[in-house]
Amino acid sequence: MKPFVSEPLFESMSTPFPKSVEKIADSTTTQKLLIPFYDRKRTVFADEIVRLEGCGNYTNFFLKDGTKMLVSRTLKEYETLLTDESFVRVHKSCIVNLSFVRKFFIKKEGELELTDGQQVKISRRRAQMFMDRIRSYQSVLVN
Repeated sequence: MKPFVSEPLFESMSTPFPKSVEKIADSTTTQKLLIPFYDRKRTVFADEIVRLEGCGNYTNFFLKDGTKMLVSRTLKEYETLLTDESFVRVHKSCIVNLSFVRKFFIKKEGELELTDGQQVKISRRRAQMFMDRIRSYQSVLVN
């Protein structure tokens, strides 16, 4: 996985998002998100996120340790925050981390199987973009 490279710290944190959704990044660490969870904020590394599912104005985080977190922010906000090449939106309501894709099934509609056993559908409109991203992601891993 290639490291996250960003502009200076103050510019990356001065995004137009509410203060409870922040991106914390520097060039020596992987990308982190500060997520409001109940009465506190939890720091989540991007490489811990298996997938995100949107449901209206809420987003469900599914982490690799099996934790599920419901956050009152839209999936679009997290799509813009997760700038790592390993995240791709495969459906209107789902973003997956390519690091956790186990299998890809080609049918009339594509479907993914993730390492946690969940199956996620790929919309027809996003199928080609997904194929391009997974090919480029695999070539980055090989190099």
